[in-house]
Amino acid sequence: MTYQCSQAKDHAYPIELPFWQAPNDDIVINSKGDTLTAYCKIWYKPAKYSKFTGIFQFSNVWAMRFERNKQCAYYSHCDSDDVNSCYWVIPESSWLEQLVNERQSHFPNWRQYDRGEYWHYIIQSDSFYVEVIAKQIKISKTQLKGIF
Repeated sequence: MTYQCSQAKDHAYPIELPFWQAPNDDIVINSKGDTLTAYCKIWYKPAKYSKFTGIFQFSNVWAMRFERNKQCAYYSHCDSDDVNSCYWVIPESSWLEQLVNERQSHFPNWRQYDRGEYWHYIIQSDSFYVEVIAKQIKISKTQLKGIF
């Protein structure tokens, strides 16, 4: 990923979603092995639910945290942001740096067998922030039944 802006420590950059995530609904999270999938309801216009479900698929997950009542200092909304919903990426993450340092202290050669780059992602679930350290995120939508 490349960013035009300067990369300040722990600053999250918004990335517009290809759908309108219902802002006041909880997401459903499933995890298996090192994958994590989050499902969200979608609006097609304000307060009108779509027949589609939004899907966030994280692969090669290293860590996840789930918090609410948190002042999200990562990103300040700007009036110039003309998006209905987004997720965030933190290129210079102190949490990821902490995880790397901890792993390095226990397994000095870990980079020889765990190649690739990890990213710090944030998705929203009503009043919760779900933060995920993973190598990749895939975002899609499809018709699903029985998720919610």
